[in-house]
Amino acid sequence: MISKTFLLFAFAFIVSSVLAQNCGQISFGNPAYVPINDLSTGTWNAFMGGLYPNGSNFIPATHKKAGLQMANQIQPLDKDGIPDPINGKIVFISIGMSNTTMAFSTFIPMGSADINKNLKVKLVDCAEGGMSSDIISIVNAKSYHHYWDTTMVKRLTTAGVTNMQVQAIWYKEAYPVGNLSLSPQTYSDSLTIQSKRIMNIIKSKFPNAKICYIASRIYAGYATSTLNPEPYGYWQGWSMKWMIEDQITNDPMLQYSGARPNSPWLAWGTYNWANGTIPRSDGLTWNCPADFNTDGTHPSLAGRQKVAIKLLNFLDTDSTACWYRVGGCSSIMSSYGTIITDPVCKLYPNPTNGQLLFSEALYDFEVFNVFGQIVISKIKSANSISTQQLNDGVYFIRTKKATMKFIVTH
Repeated sequence: MISKTFLLFAFAFIVSSVLAQNCGQISFGNPAYVPINDLSTGTWNAFMGGLYPNGSNFIPATHKKAGLQMANQIQPLDKDGIPDPINGKIVFISIGMSNTTMAFSTFIPMGSADINKNLKVKLVDCAEGGMSSDIISIVNAKSYHHYWDTTMVKRLTTAGVTNMQVQAIWYKEAYPVGNLSLSPQTYSDSLTIQSKRIMNIIKSKFPNAKICYIASRIYAGYATSTLNPEPYGYWQGWSMKWMIEDQITNDPMLQYSGARPNSPWLAWGTYNWANGTIPRSDGLTWNCPADFNTDGTHPSLAGRQKVAIKLLNFLDTDSTACWYRVGGCSSIMSSYGTIITDPVCKLYPNPTNGQLLFSEALYDFEVFNVFGQIVISKIKSANSISTQQLNDGVYFIRTKKATMKFIVTH
């Protein structure tokens, strides 16, 4: 029997789909809002930017060390959660609403075909349309049990895995603001609290969950519905930033280690917001109508692919995602060398679309792609390289001392 929740969501989706996008809203704010990762130590409404504390886009060293320790604990488990290196699975799921399931279901075939992916990793989309944070964070909400006890169980069962094998999550949530009466600050504070509750629920439903990667909303300036227009799309990213920072500063509600952890370890996975057609520092833009369905809220296939590619690049390169890649966390010390997140030599602009500059000269280095193929032969000495001949994607510069990552986007 089709549930009332499904029918209501389907009706809302049909209604929103007949509305034309507001393609004239090519950017938002006056002055234009700046993506959190581009603000650095700058501020918006007195809040300092940067995905992490103190205006930085890099995970603080202590939190990064804890994340690597968590990643190192991830291993193939059987259906009862017992380590099984032969037949066990590492289950990586999505949790969230419609935009989440759209992006993650687009990512799954990319991830499944990724030659870097550990064959023990099983990708399962557990996000569902209409399941916003206000619904899945409150036990007496009308569809709470539908999501956690029906949808979640069915998705895992269909994939041939159990809740005991879930160890990593991609989380992207928001909640509908309805009549737009909420102030952005109230919205963000509420979403932060709801998301903390969801982290507690995740740990209770999936006791072996170790890591949760956080994602932001995409641009919502083209929206013609009241689900999550701007500035709520922008402020969703702030609420996620604050939740991560609360864990870094030892919020007991987000305890991830010790005898009774009540949350997975949290870090940014993909920050997806850019201010419409204004290029972000890495070149990301959101264009209308190409990147959106007719409601201006949900991404088109092209828009979903943008987010899916960002997630794929993240999993292929981030050191805390070593569990995802062939060789597991031992691959951190692979033929690539030790990947330095914040080396003495800075690469900029990174991402780059033409010329990659070095803060100091590099000697005897070469450039290779994520498949380990050399794409620029050894160079004796240089202060920069041209990336015009490289396809979009993730690359590494390897010297005798370190390996450094950069991204090309044309």
